[in-house]
Amino acid sequence: MKKTVPLPRIGMRVIKTAVAVMVSYLLFVPFGLLYREELGGILGQMGPLYACIACIICTQSTLGQTFQQGISRLIGVIVGGALGTATLLLGPALDNPWVKIPVLGAVCVAGVWLCLLIKRPTACGMACILPCVILITGVTGVTRYYYAAARMIETVVGLLIALGVNAALPDYRPETERGESDMNVELHNTTRKLCVIGDPVGHSKSPLIQNTMLKALGLDYVYLCQPVPRGKCKEWLDCAKFAGYAGFNATMPHKEELVPLMDQLDQDARLIGAVNTVCIREGKAYGYNTDGEGFLRALADEGIHPAGKTVAVLGAGGASKAVCLKLAQAGAQVIVCNRTLDKAQAICAHDPAHLRPVGFGPEELAQAAGACDLLVNGTSLGMEGSGGQFADFSFLDSLKEGAPVVDLIYAPAQTELLRQAKLRGHQTVNGLGLLVNQAVLSLEYFTDTSIDAAEMKKVLAEVL
Repeated sequence: MKKTVPLPRIGMRVIKTAVAVMVSYLLFVPFGLLYREELGGILGQMGPLYACIACIICTQSTLGQTFQQGISRLIGVIVGGALGTATLLLGPALDNPWVKIPVLGAVCVAGVWLCLLIKRPTACGMACILPCVILITGVTGVTRYYYAAARMIETVVGLLIALGVNAALPDYRPETERGESDMNVELHNTTRKLCVIGDPVGHSKSPLIQNTMLKALGLDYVYLCQPVPRGKCKEWLDCAKFAGYAGFNATMPHKEELVPLMDQLDQDARLIGAVNTVCIREGKAYGYNTDGEGFLRALADEGIHPAGKTVAVLGAGGASKAVCLKLAQAGAQVIVCNRTLDKAQAICAHDPAHLRPVGFGPEELAQAAGACDLLVNGTSLGMEGSGGQFADFSFLDSLKEGAPVVDLIYAPAQTELLRQAKLRGHQTVNGLGLLVNQAVLSLEYFTDTSIDAAEMKKVLAEVL
């Protein structure tokens, strides 16, 4: 039988790039800015080329990555333009190739080094080299200065167009196709081990996040991923102590199983009855829970403030319990929806004045959605590798206008719940913010180091 070769698929990424390039070019045409030197000055050097290049680079990413890539490219062009322009002060000496060649190499190295110094990604360094090369080897005289300024303006235009196109057109690419950065770590004999355990856990971004932060902070730790089957936490804890682990994070389904295995629990872990961070010190296990505080910080990052509002939380597992109790502490009225009503009632017993249990049937979900100002999914429905999914999403039709929908799942980045909510016009937030915020808190426990969360979010924005 003859094998058929599948035809290539034109995805949204390609369409966005084409639209951005066309818009970039058309923006310059009505003003006649097509590299017409007779116009003189900066206008005589203006055209769509660099704007189109910026669009091609930036629209290959998600909206957040577009901003980071665009800013990096702009910084690179500015650095390269400044270095290249400064080199022109050598004047006629640059006409000598024996001067031009080593100067060109030195300026390129200096530009990339400056980009590395300010911790920008590769796009920054590459964008830096280009104006250095063009300025030194191409244009002559005072025109070079106009040329450098024109390139920077074009890049800004391209960046703004790319941001607009990425915001206007949706991106349904799976998370694994979105150019996740490689994770390079350096090991020494003194390197201490950390990890995340779960079942499943192969989708976890914790190793990427934690190793990126550890590298930025210059701490001698490595963070790994360790599958641990349900019911095997005791065996794993013994192995972690024997192998000299400094600690580990735990995701589903281990958070509650770890509680009785701890030598000591912090206040949140004891109240919530779930542990997501374990520190091992001198053979003893200390359990913490960073989910609740991390969730509140993630909401604040999105401009969502739960105080005085009604929140519907779906699920009553470890993460949901942390979210519910922290929301109650923050002054919210919380409706806890769960298939097993007993589990929802057990959570609500901690604070009956702020927590109310209901079931998970279609009518109950619709009523809870209609009464809430914020909907949070704390179940595994829609998670990669779990296989479960909501039976239907009709309960979203009952949501109040403007009520945000938050899913604690971060893989995939857009669950079907979030997609359905977005189609209905609601603000949607996935679990990546929670992951980042609780990761910062966990790393502080692991390393006994105070960490600037805002700075770490900037570092992580380049790899997530």
